[in-house]
Formats: sequence, C-alpha cells, structure tokens
Amino acid sequence: MKKVDQTVDFSFIQEIVQESYCVYYGRPANEPELLLRLLFLQTLYDLSDERMIAEAQVNLAYKWFLGLNPEDSLPDSSQLSRFRRHRLGAGNVEKVMEAIVKQCVEKRLIRSKAIIIDSTHTHMNASKQTPLEVLQKAAIRLVRSVKKSYSKLYASLPKKPKLENLTEEEQALSALSYLAELGEYIENRLPDAEGSMKEKLTIAKQIVEDERLLSKKGIKSAVDPDARFGWKSRSKNFMGYKNHFAMTEEEIITKITVTPGNEDDGKQLKGLLEGSKEFMEIEEILADTAYSSKDNLKLIHGQEMKASIPLNPVVYGLKEEDPFQYDKESDKVMCPAGHWSIRKAKTGKKNSQRNQRYKFYFDTSLCQKCPMKEGCYTGTKQKTYSISIKSKEHLDQMAYLETEEYHQRKKIRLRIEHKNAEMKRFHGLTTAKYRGLFGMQIQLGLTAFVVNVKRMIKLQEPAT
Repeated sequence: MKKVDQTVDFSFIQEIVQESYCVYYGRPANEPELLLRLLFLQTLYDLSDERMIAEAQVNLAYKWFLGLNPEDSLPDSSQLSRFRRHRLGAGNVEKVMEAIVKQCVEKRLIRSKAIIIDSTHTHMNASKQTPLEVLQKAAIRLVRSVKKSYSKLYASLPKKPKLENLTEEEQALSALSYLAELGEYIENRLPDAEGSMKEKLTIAKQIVEDERLLSKKGIKSAVDPDARFGWKSRSKNFMGYKNHFAMTEEEIITKITVTPGNEDDGKQLKGLLEGSKEFMEIEEILADTAYSSKDNLKLIHGQEMKASIPLNPVVYGLKEEDPFQYDKESDKVMCPAGHWSIRKAKTGKKNSQRNQRYKFYFDTSLCQKCPMKEGCYTGTKQKTYSISIKSKEHLDQMAYLETEEYHQRKKIRLRIEHKNAEMKRFHGLTTAKYRGLFGMQIQLGLTAFVVNVKRMIKLQEPAT
C-alpha cells in the first residue's frame, strides 16, 4: 500500500468525474478519490463489493491507504456499484487507465517505440439457455418488473400462451410472438420508462430482433444478451466477451476495447493503434496471426511501421464488409446465419498465375432451412466459401518474416501472454463480474488500471 500511495497520484479522478456531481444540491457526496482507492483495492485483491467494505473496516493498512482514521466509517457497499456505473461508466473508467499511462510517460517509464496487441476471452456471468428459455426468462423479468411498480398495468398485460402439444420450434415461435407483443404493449403505455424497467424493455427488444436466436446461434441469456459464442482453440469454445488491448514493451497497457465473443480480433488493430499513438511514438507492432489481414498490413506499412506479425494464409482474404467471418482458433468460417463450416480443402495449382484458394464447405441441410438463405444459398448440392491465399502485402510480409530481425523481435510478443495470465489469475478476468458489454468494459478498464499501477511501481524500483 505504501508503494502505491507514494508512486501514484490519484487526484486525477476529481477532474474526470466532476461533471457527474452537483455542487449546489443534495448531501455532500463521498470523495471520488476515496471511492477510486476502494475500487483499486477491490480489483487488486479480486473482492466483492460487500467483502471489500467489510475488510476495509477492520484492516488498518487499508484505512491508512484510504486516508481514514481507525474509527472512521466507510461508505455503504452499494456506493461502489453506483460510483462504477454512474460516475465512471465505460468512458470514464478508460480515462482512469489512461491517466496512469500519462503518469508513466511523465516519469519516462515508457521508452520503447513498439506495441504488442492481443486479446483474451472472458466467460459470461450467466448460464447458457435455449432460445425458448431465453424468451420465457425475458418475458418473466418484464412481467415481474411491471407487477412490482405498476399494479394496474399488470392486470391488463397480454396473457402467456399455452405451449402444450406444440413442437419445440412452434413453442419458440409462440414465445417469440408473446415477448414481442408484451414488450410493445408495455412500451406504448410506459413511453417514459426509466431505470430497471427501461433496461428490461431494451433487452426484450434486443432478443426479439435477434435473427440468429431461433437457429440457436444468437443470444444465449436473457440477463446477459450481449455475450456471444466464440472460440479459444479448434476444440474449445466459450460464451462471453473478448478483451482486446495494446501494451508497450515495458508491459504498460495503453489502449483497451471490449467486444462480444464472436468478433474478429484483427478488426480491432486500427483502434488500438490510434489510441496508443496518443501516448507514444510507434515504429513497430507485434501481434499474432489474427492481425495479419491485408488491410492491417497496408495500414501499418502505410505509416512506415514494421509489422512483426506472422502470416496465416486464410486471415487476409476476408474483407471488412464481408458477412462471412474466419476464426483462426477453430480454423473455420462462420456464415451470416451463424453456422460454421464443416471442412476445408485447398484448390488450385502451385506456381500458377492464379492464386491458390482455401475452400470451406457448409452443411447444406442447415442451409435449406436457414431463414437467411435468400441471396446466399441457391439449392445446390454444395455450399462453399473460398478465400484467396496471396496478396502483394503478404508477399512483402513473407520476405520480412524470413529475416533475422523478425526472429529476434517475435520473442517480445510473448510478454503479452504473461499479462493475460496476470489479469485472469489474480484479478478475476476469467469470468465477467458484471453483466452486459457495458459492465465488461468497466471490469477490463479497472483491471488494466490496476496492472498498470503494479507495473509502474516495478519499473521505478532500482535494478538489482
């Protein structure tokens, strides 16, 4: 605690959150710096809100760090949640992390001119559900919310349909129709709904409008509808989110972003690069094959940077606007409806004028019943998707990958794997603590803030 207090200036939080406080009305608020220090301790030791307050009440080291006397009381645990969601939020929590990066720059702790980019997954904080269960759960949550606050409206709500003697598909369609009717009925009568009611109406609408829901490829939870299916490797998958971040060679995280689990890693490079350039001059980017697309290499080389990125012959063939997505971990292509390819083959001749291609095959029995088959599947025996293997950018990159310089630099990329492990093992990034994309952004921002502080202290220690 003493090293953190001596190294980090937490007063920056006053400027970040000052617009969310009213100076003239209401009771005096708890000091933002006190609450930020509590959030720091909570993330550092991976504690719940209740346990954080309980331990800080009796731990003299914590109270010293918080600037409190032993007899002083602490805020209620609910204050931590309100401060996270309403004072910080996804935008301000990233500014908290960036404030530490600025302090590192001011102390001249960042001297490298390279960034390492990677992503790590986080499991959603909810159980997976079938489409019928998702629809029923969303409807139940809406009805309970109305019953709690609007008793008169509750009495006139549409009646739940009977699902007996219906097939599984018919049950899901009936539940979908009921949820759509229920949501529209409540929204028309409560156009100015706020808080919990508005949140549940938004989730219900999101579920109803999900085209992949009934094909079992879309939303899997009525309480965490932003989570999506993704791959960790060819044989392992997960349901949740991807955390993307850029890090310097000194292991200071400079930029973060969160996406659902099915998003393409490579498309995040541009944002991570531009965000990192606000703090440092960048001459090199290190990453894995997921970032080796033609567009990414063109962007990097166009800014006269080196791309220490190994090539995957399949990744670069996809275009930004292409609805088909390739996943490097599973080595499969996902169609717009969310179905994965079942096998692949290489076509074309080597050393010919025409490039070889990878052809991915889909299960046509699924294509025949797909609600999105128009313009995609024409009733043929096979449904395939091909990706070209070569481009000029990649030929140039191939030449660089053969150099001794690249073979020395590629070892640096492994440092980001240590950072991934640190955030998951010690700071709870394995599973989402909060629900939704908004909550995941807050969790990643606080985690990056804490590991940056730890690294900042380490960099300032004299070499032994």
